[in-house]
Amino acid sequence: MIMMKFFSVFWRMPCFFKEVTHLYCPACGGTRAVKALLRLDLKASLFCNPIVLYGVLICLWSAVWFMIWKFSGRKVQTFQPGLWMLYAGIVLFFGFDVIRNIGVYQFGYDYLGDLLL
Repeated sequence: MIMMKFFSVFWRMPCFFKEVTHLYCPACGGTRAVKALLRLDLKASLFCNPIVLYGVLICLWSAVWFMIWKFSGRKVQTFQPGLWMLYAGIVLFFGFDVIRNIGVYQFGYDYLGDLLL
């Protein structure tokens, strides 16, 4: 019961970053991206926040690699997850945010529809 009250207050809280800067934060659209992915709407998920789809693909990639390693007993070097995945995720996370905010304020394109009303 206490947790329900906590979450009801938590969900009504505005995004602090958006309220102060009037910009989208890098995680903005993440919940919408997950909901779109659960509906199997890959395009909407990608437009809301591509880091969600990237995370799912990296998890699948790592799971397949781990299963190949466990069942065959050998590591496949060309398929092995690496640190480059983390770097690519960081670039995607912040790069998409910069591009999205440029699109909002320079071109008036707001896919999420929260800033331009």
